[in-house]
Amino acid sequence: MAPHVEKQYVAESFGKAASNYDEYARIQHRIAHDLILRCPAVYKEHVLDLGCGTGYCLPLLAENYPKASITGADLSQGMLDYAQAHFPDYSYEIADAEKLPFSDEQFDLIYSNFAVQWCDDFSKVLSEAYRCLKPGGHLVLSTLADGTLKELKQAWAQADQFQHVNDFEKSDFLSKCVEQSQFTVDVNVVNTEFHYYATVRELTDSLKRIGAHNITQGRAKSLTSPGTIKKFTKALQGFRTEQGLPASYEVFTIVLCKPQTNE
Repeated sequence: MAPHVEKQYVAESFGKAASNYDEYARIQHRIAHDLILRCPAVYKEHVLDLGCGTGYCLPLLAENYPKASITGADLSQGMLDYAQAHFPDYSYEIADAEKLPFSDEQFDLIYSNFAVQWCDDFSKVLSEAYRCLKPGGHLVLSTLADGTLKELKQAWAQADQFQHVNDFEKSDFLSKCVEQSQFTVDVNVVNTEFHYYATVRELTDSLKRIGAHNITQGRAKSLTSPGTIKKFTKALQGFRTEQGLPASYEVFTIVLCKPQTNE
């Protein structure tokens, strides 16, 4: 299991990053568009974007489901404030994916892109989504798995003893949670995606600008020394390719359906 998530810290971190997020969230947006393509091409009346962040995906969902009532939910009030200011046509709700503030069988579709990795228990995420979906409803979700940002993790390991990169659950564990859920599985895949950067500073700054700070309990509590940063930079440069410095993301994607009737 991944270590306990400090959700208040996560919420505040992303809230502070809201105004810069979409400028730097290139990999997040790429996966969001891919995930939209996996959404069922059938009528959906009530749609939830779980972990909506800045609201970027809400118009994309509206294009897919033009007659649907769409709600954006997020752990971060700062993100919701930004989303509401820029996309006022949708409803918004502060929400923890492990304890959703919604009624049973409220939604026909729950969409979630790169959000639930900030939860403690993926099984709870699945059970809450199941509870809030109508029979025949779908959960379309992408999250991060172990191996994400492995280049940074390995480079930091050569520089000091602290943990600088967040831990995520192994994809096998996530798949097991899916298998043990009550959902019917339409899609369950893991892909390694890469985004490339020209410099170390560009890579690390992009992570800071989207609020993806290190939340591990083994993180350093003081500023990292120039000598340690130099070691890290040298180690990370060892991963450089012709395309630039890679940041890898292990993307776990599922499309699940709640059965029409419980057997």
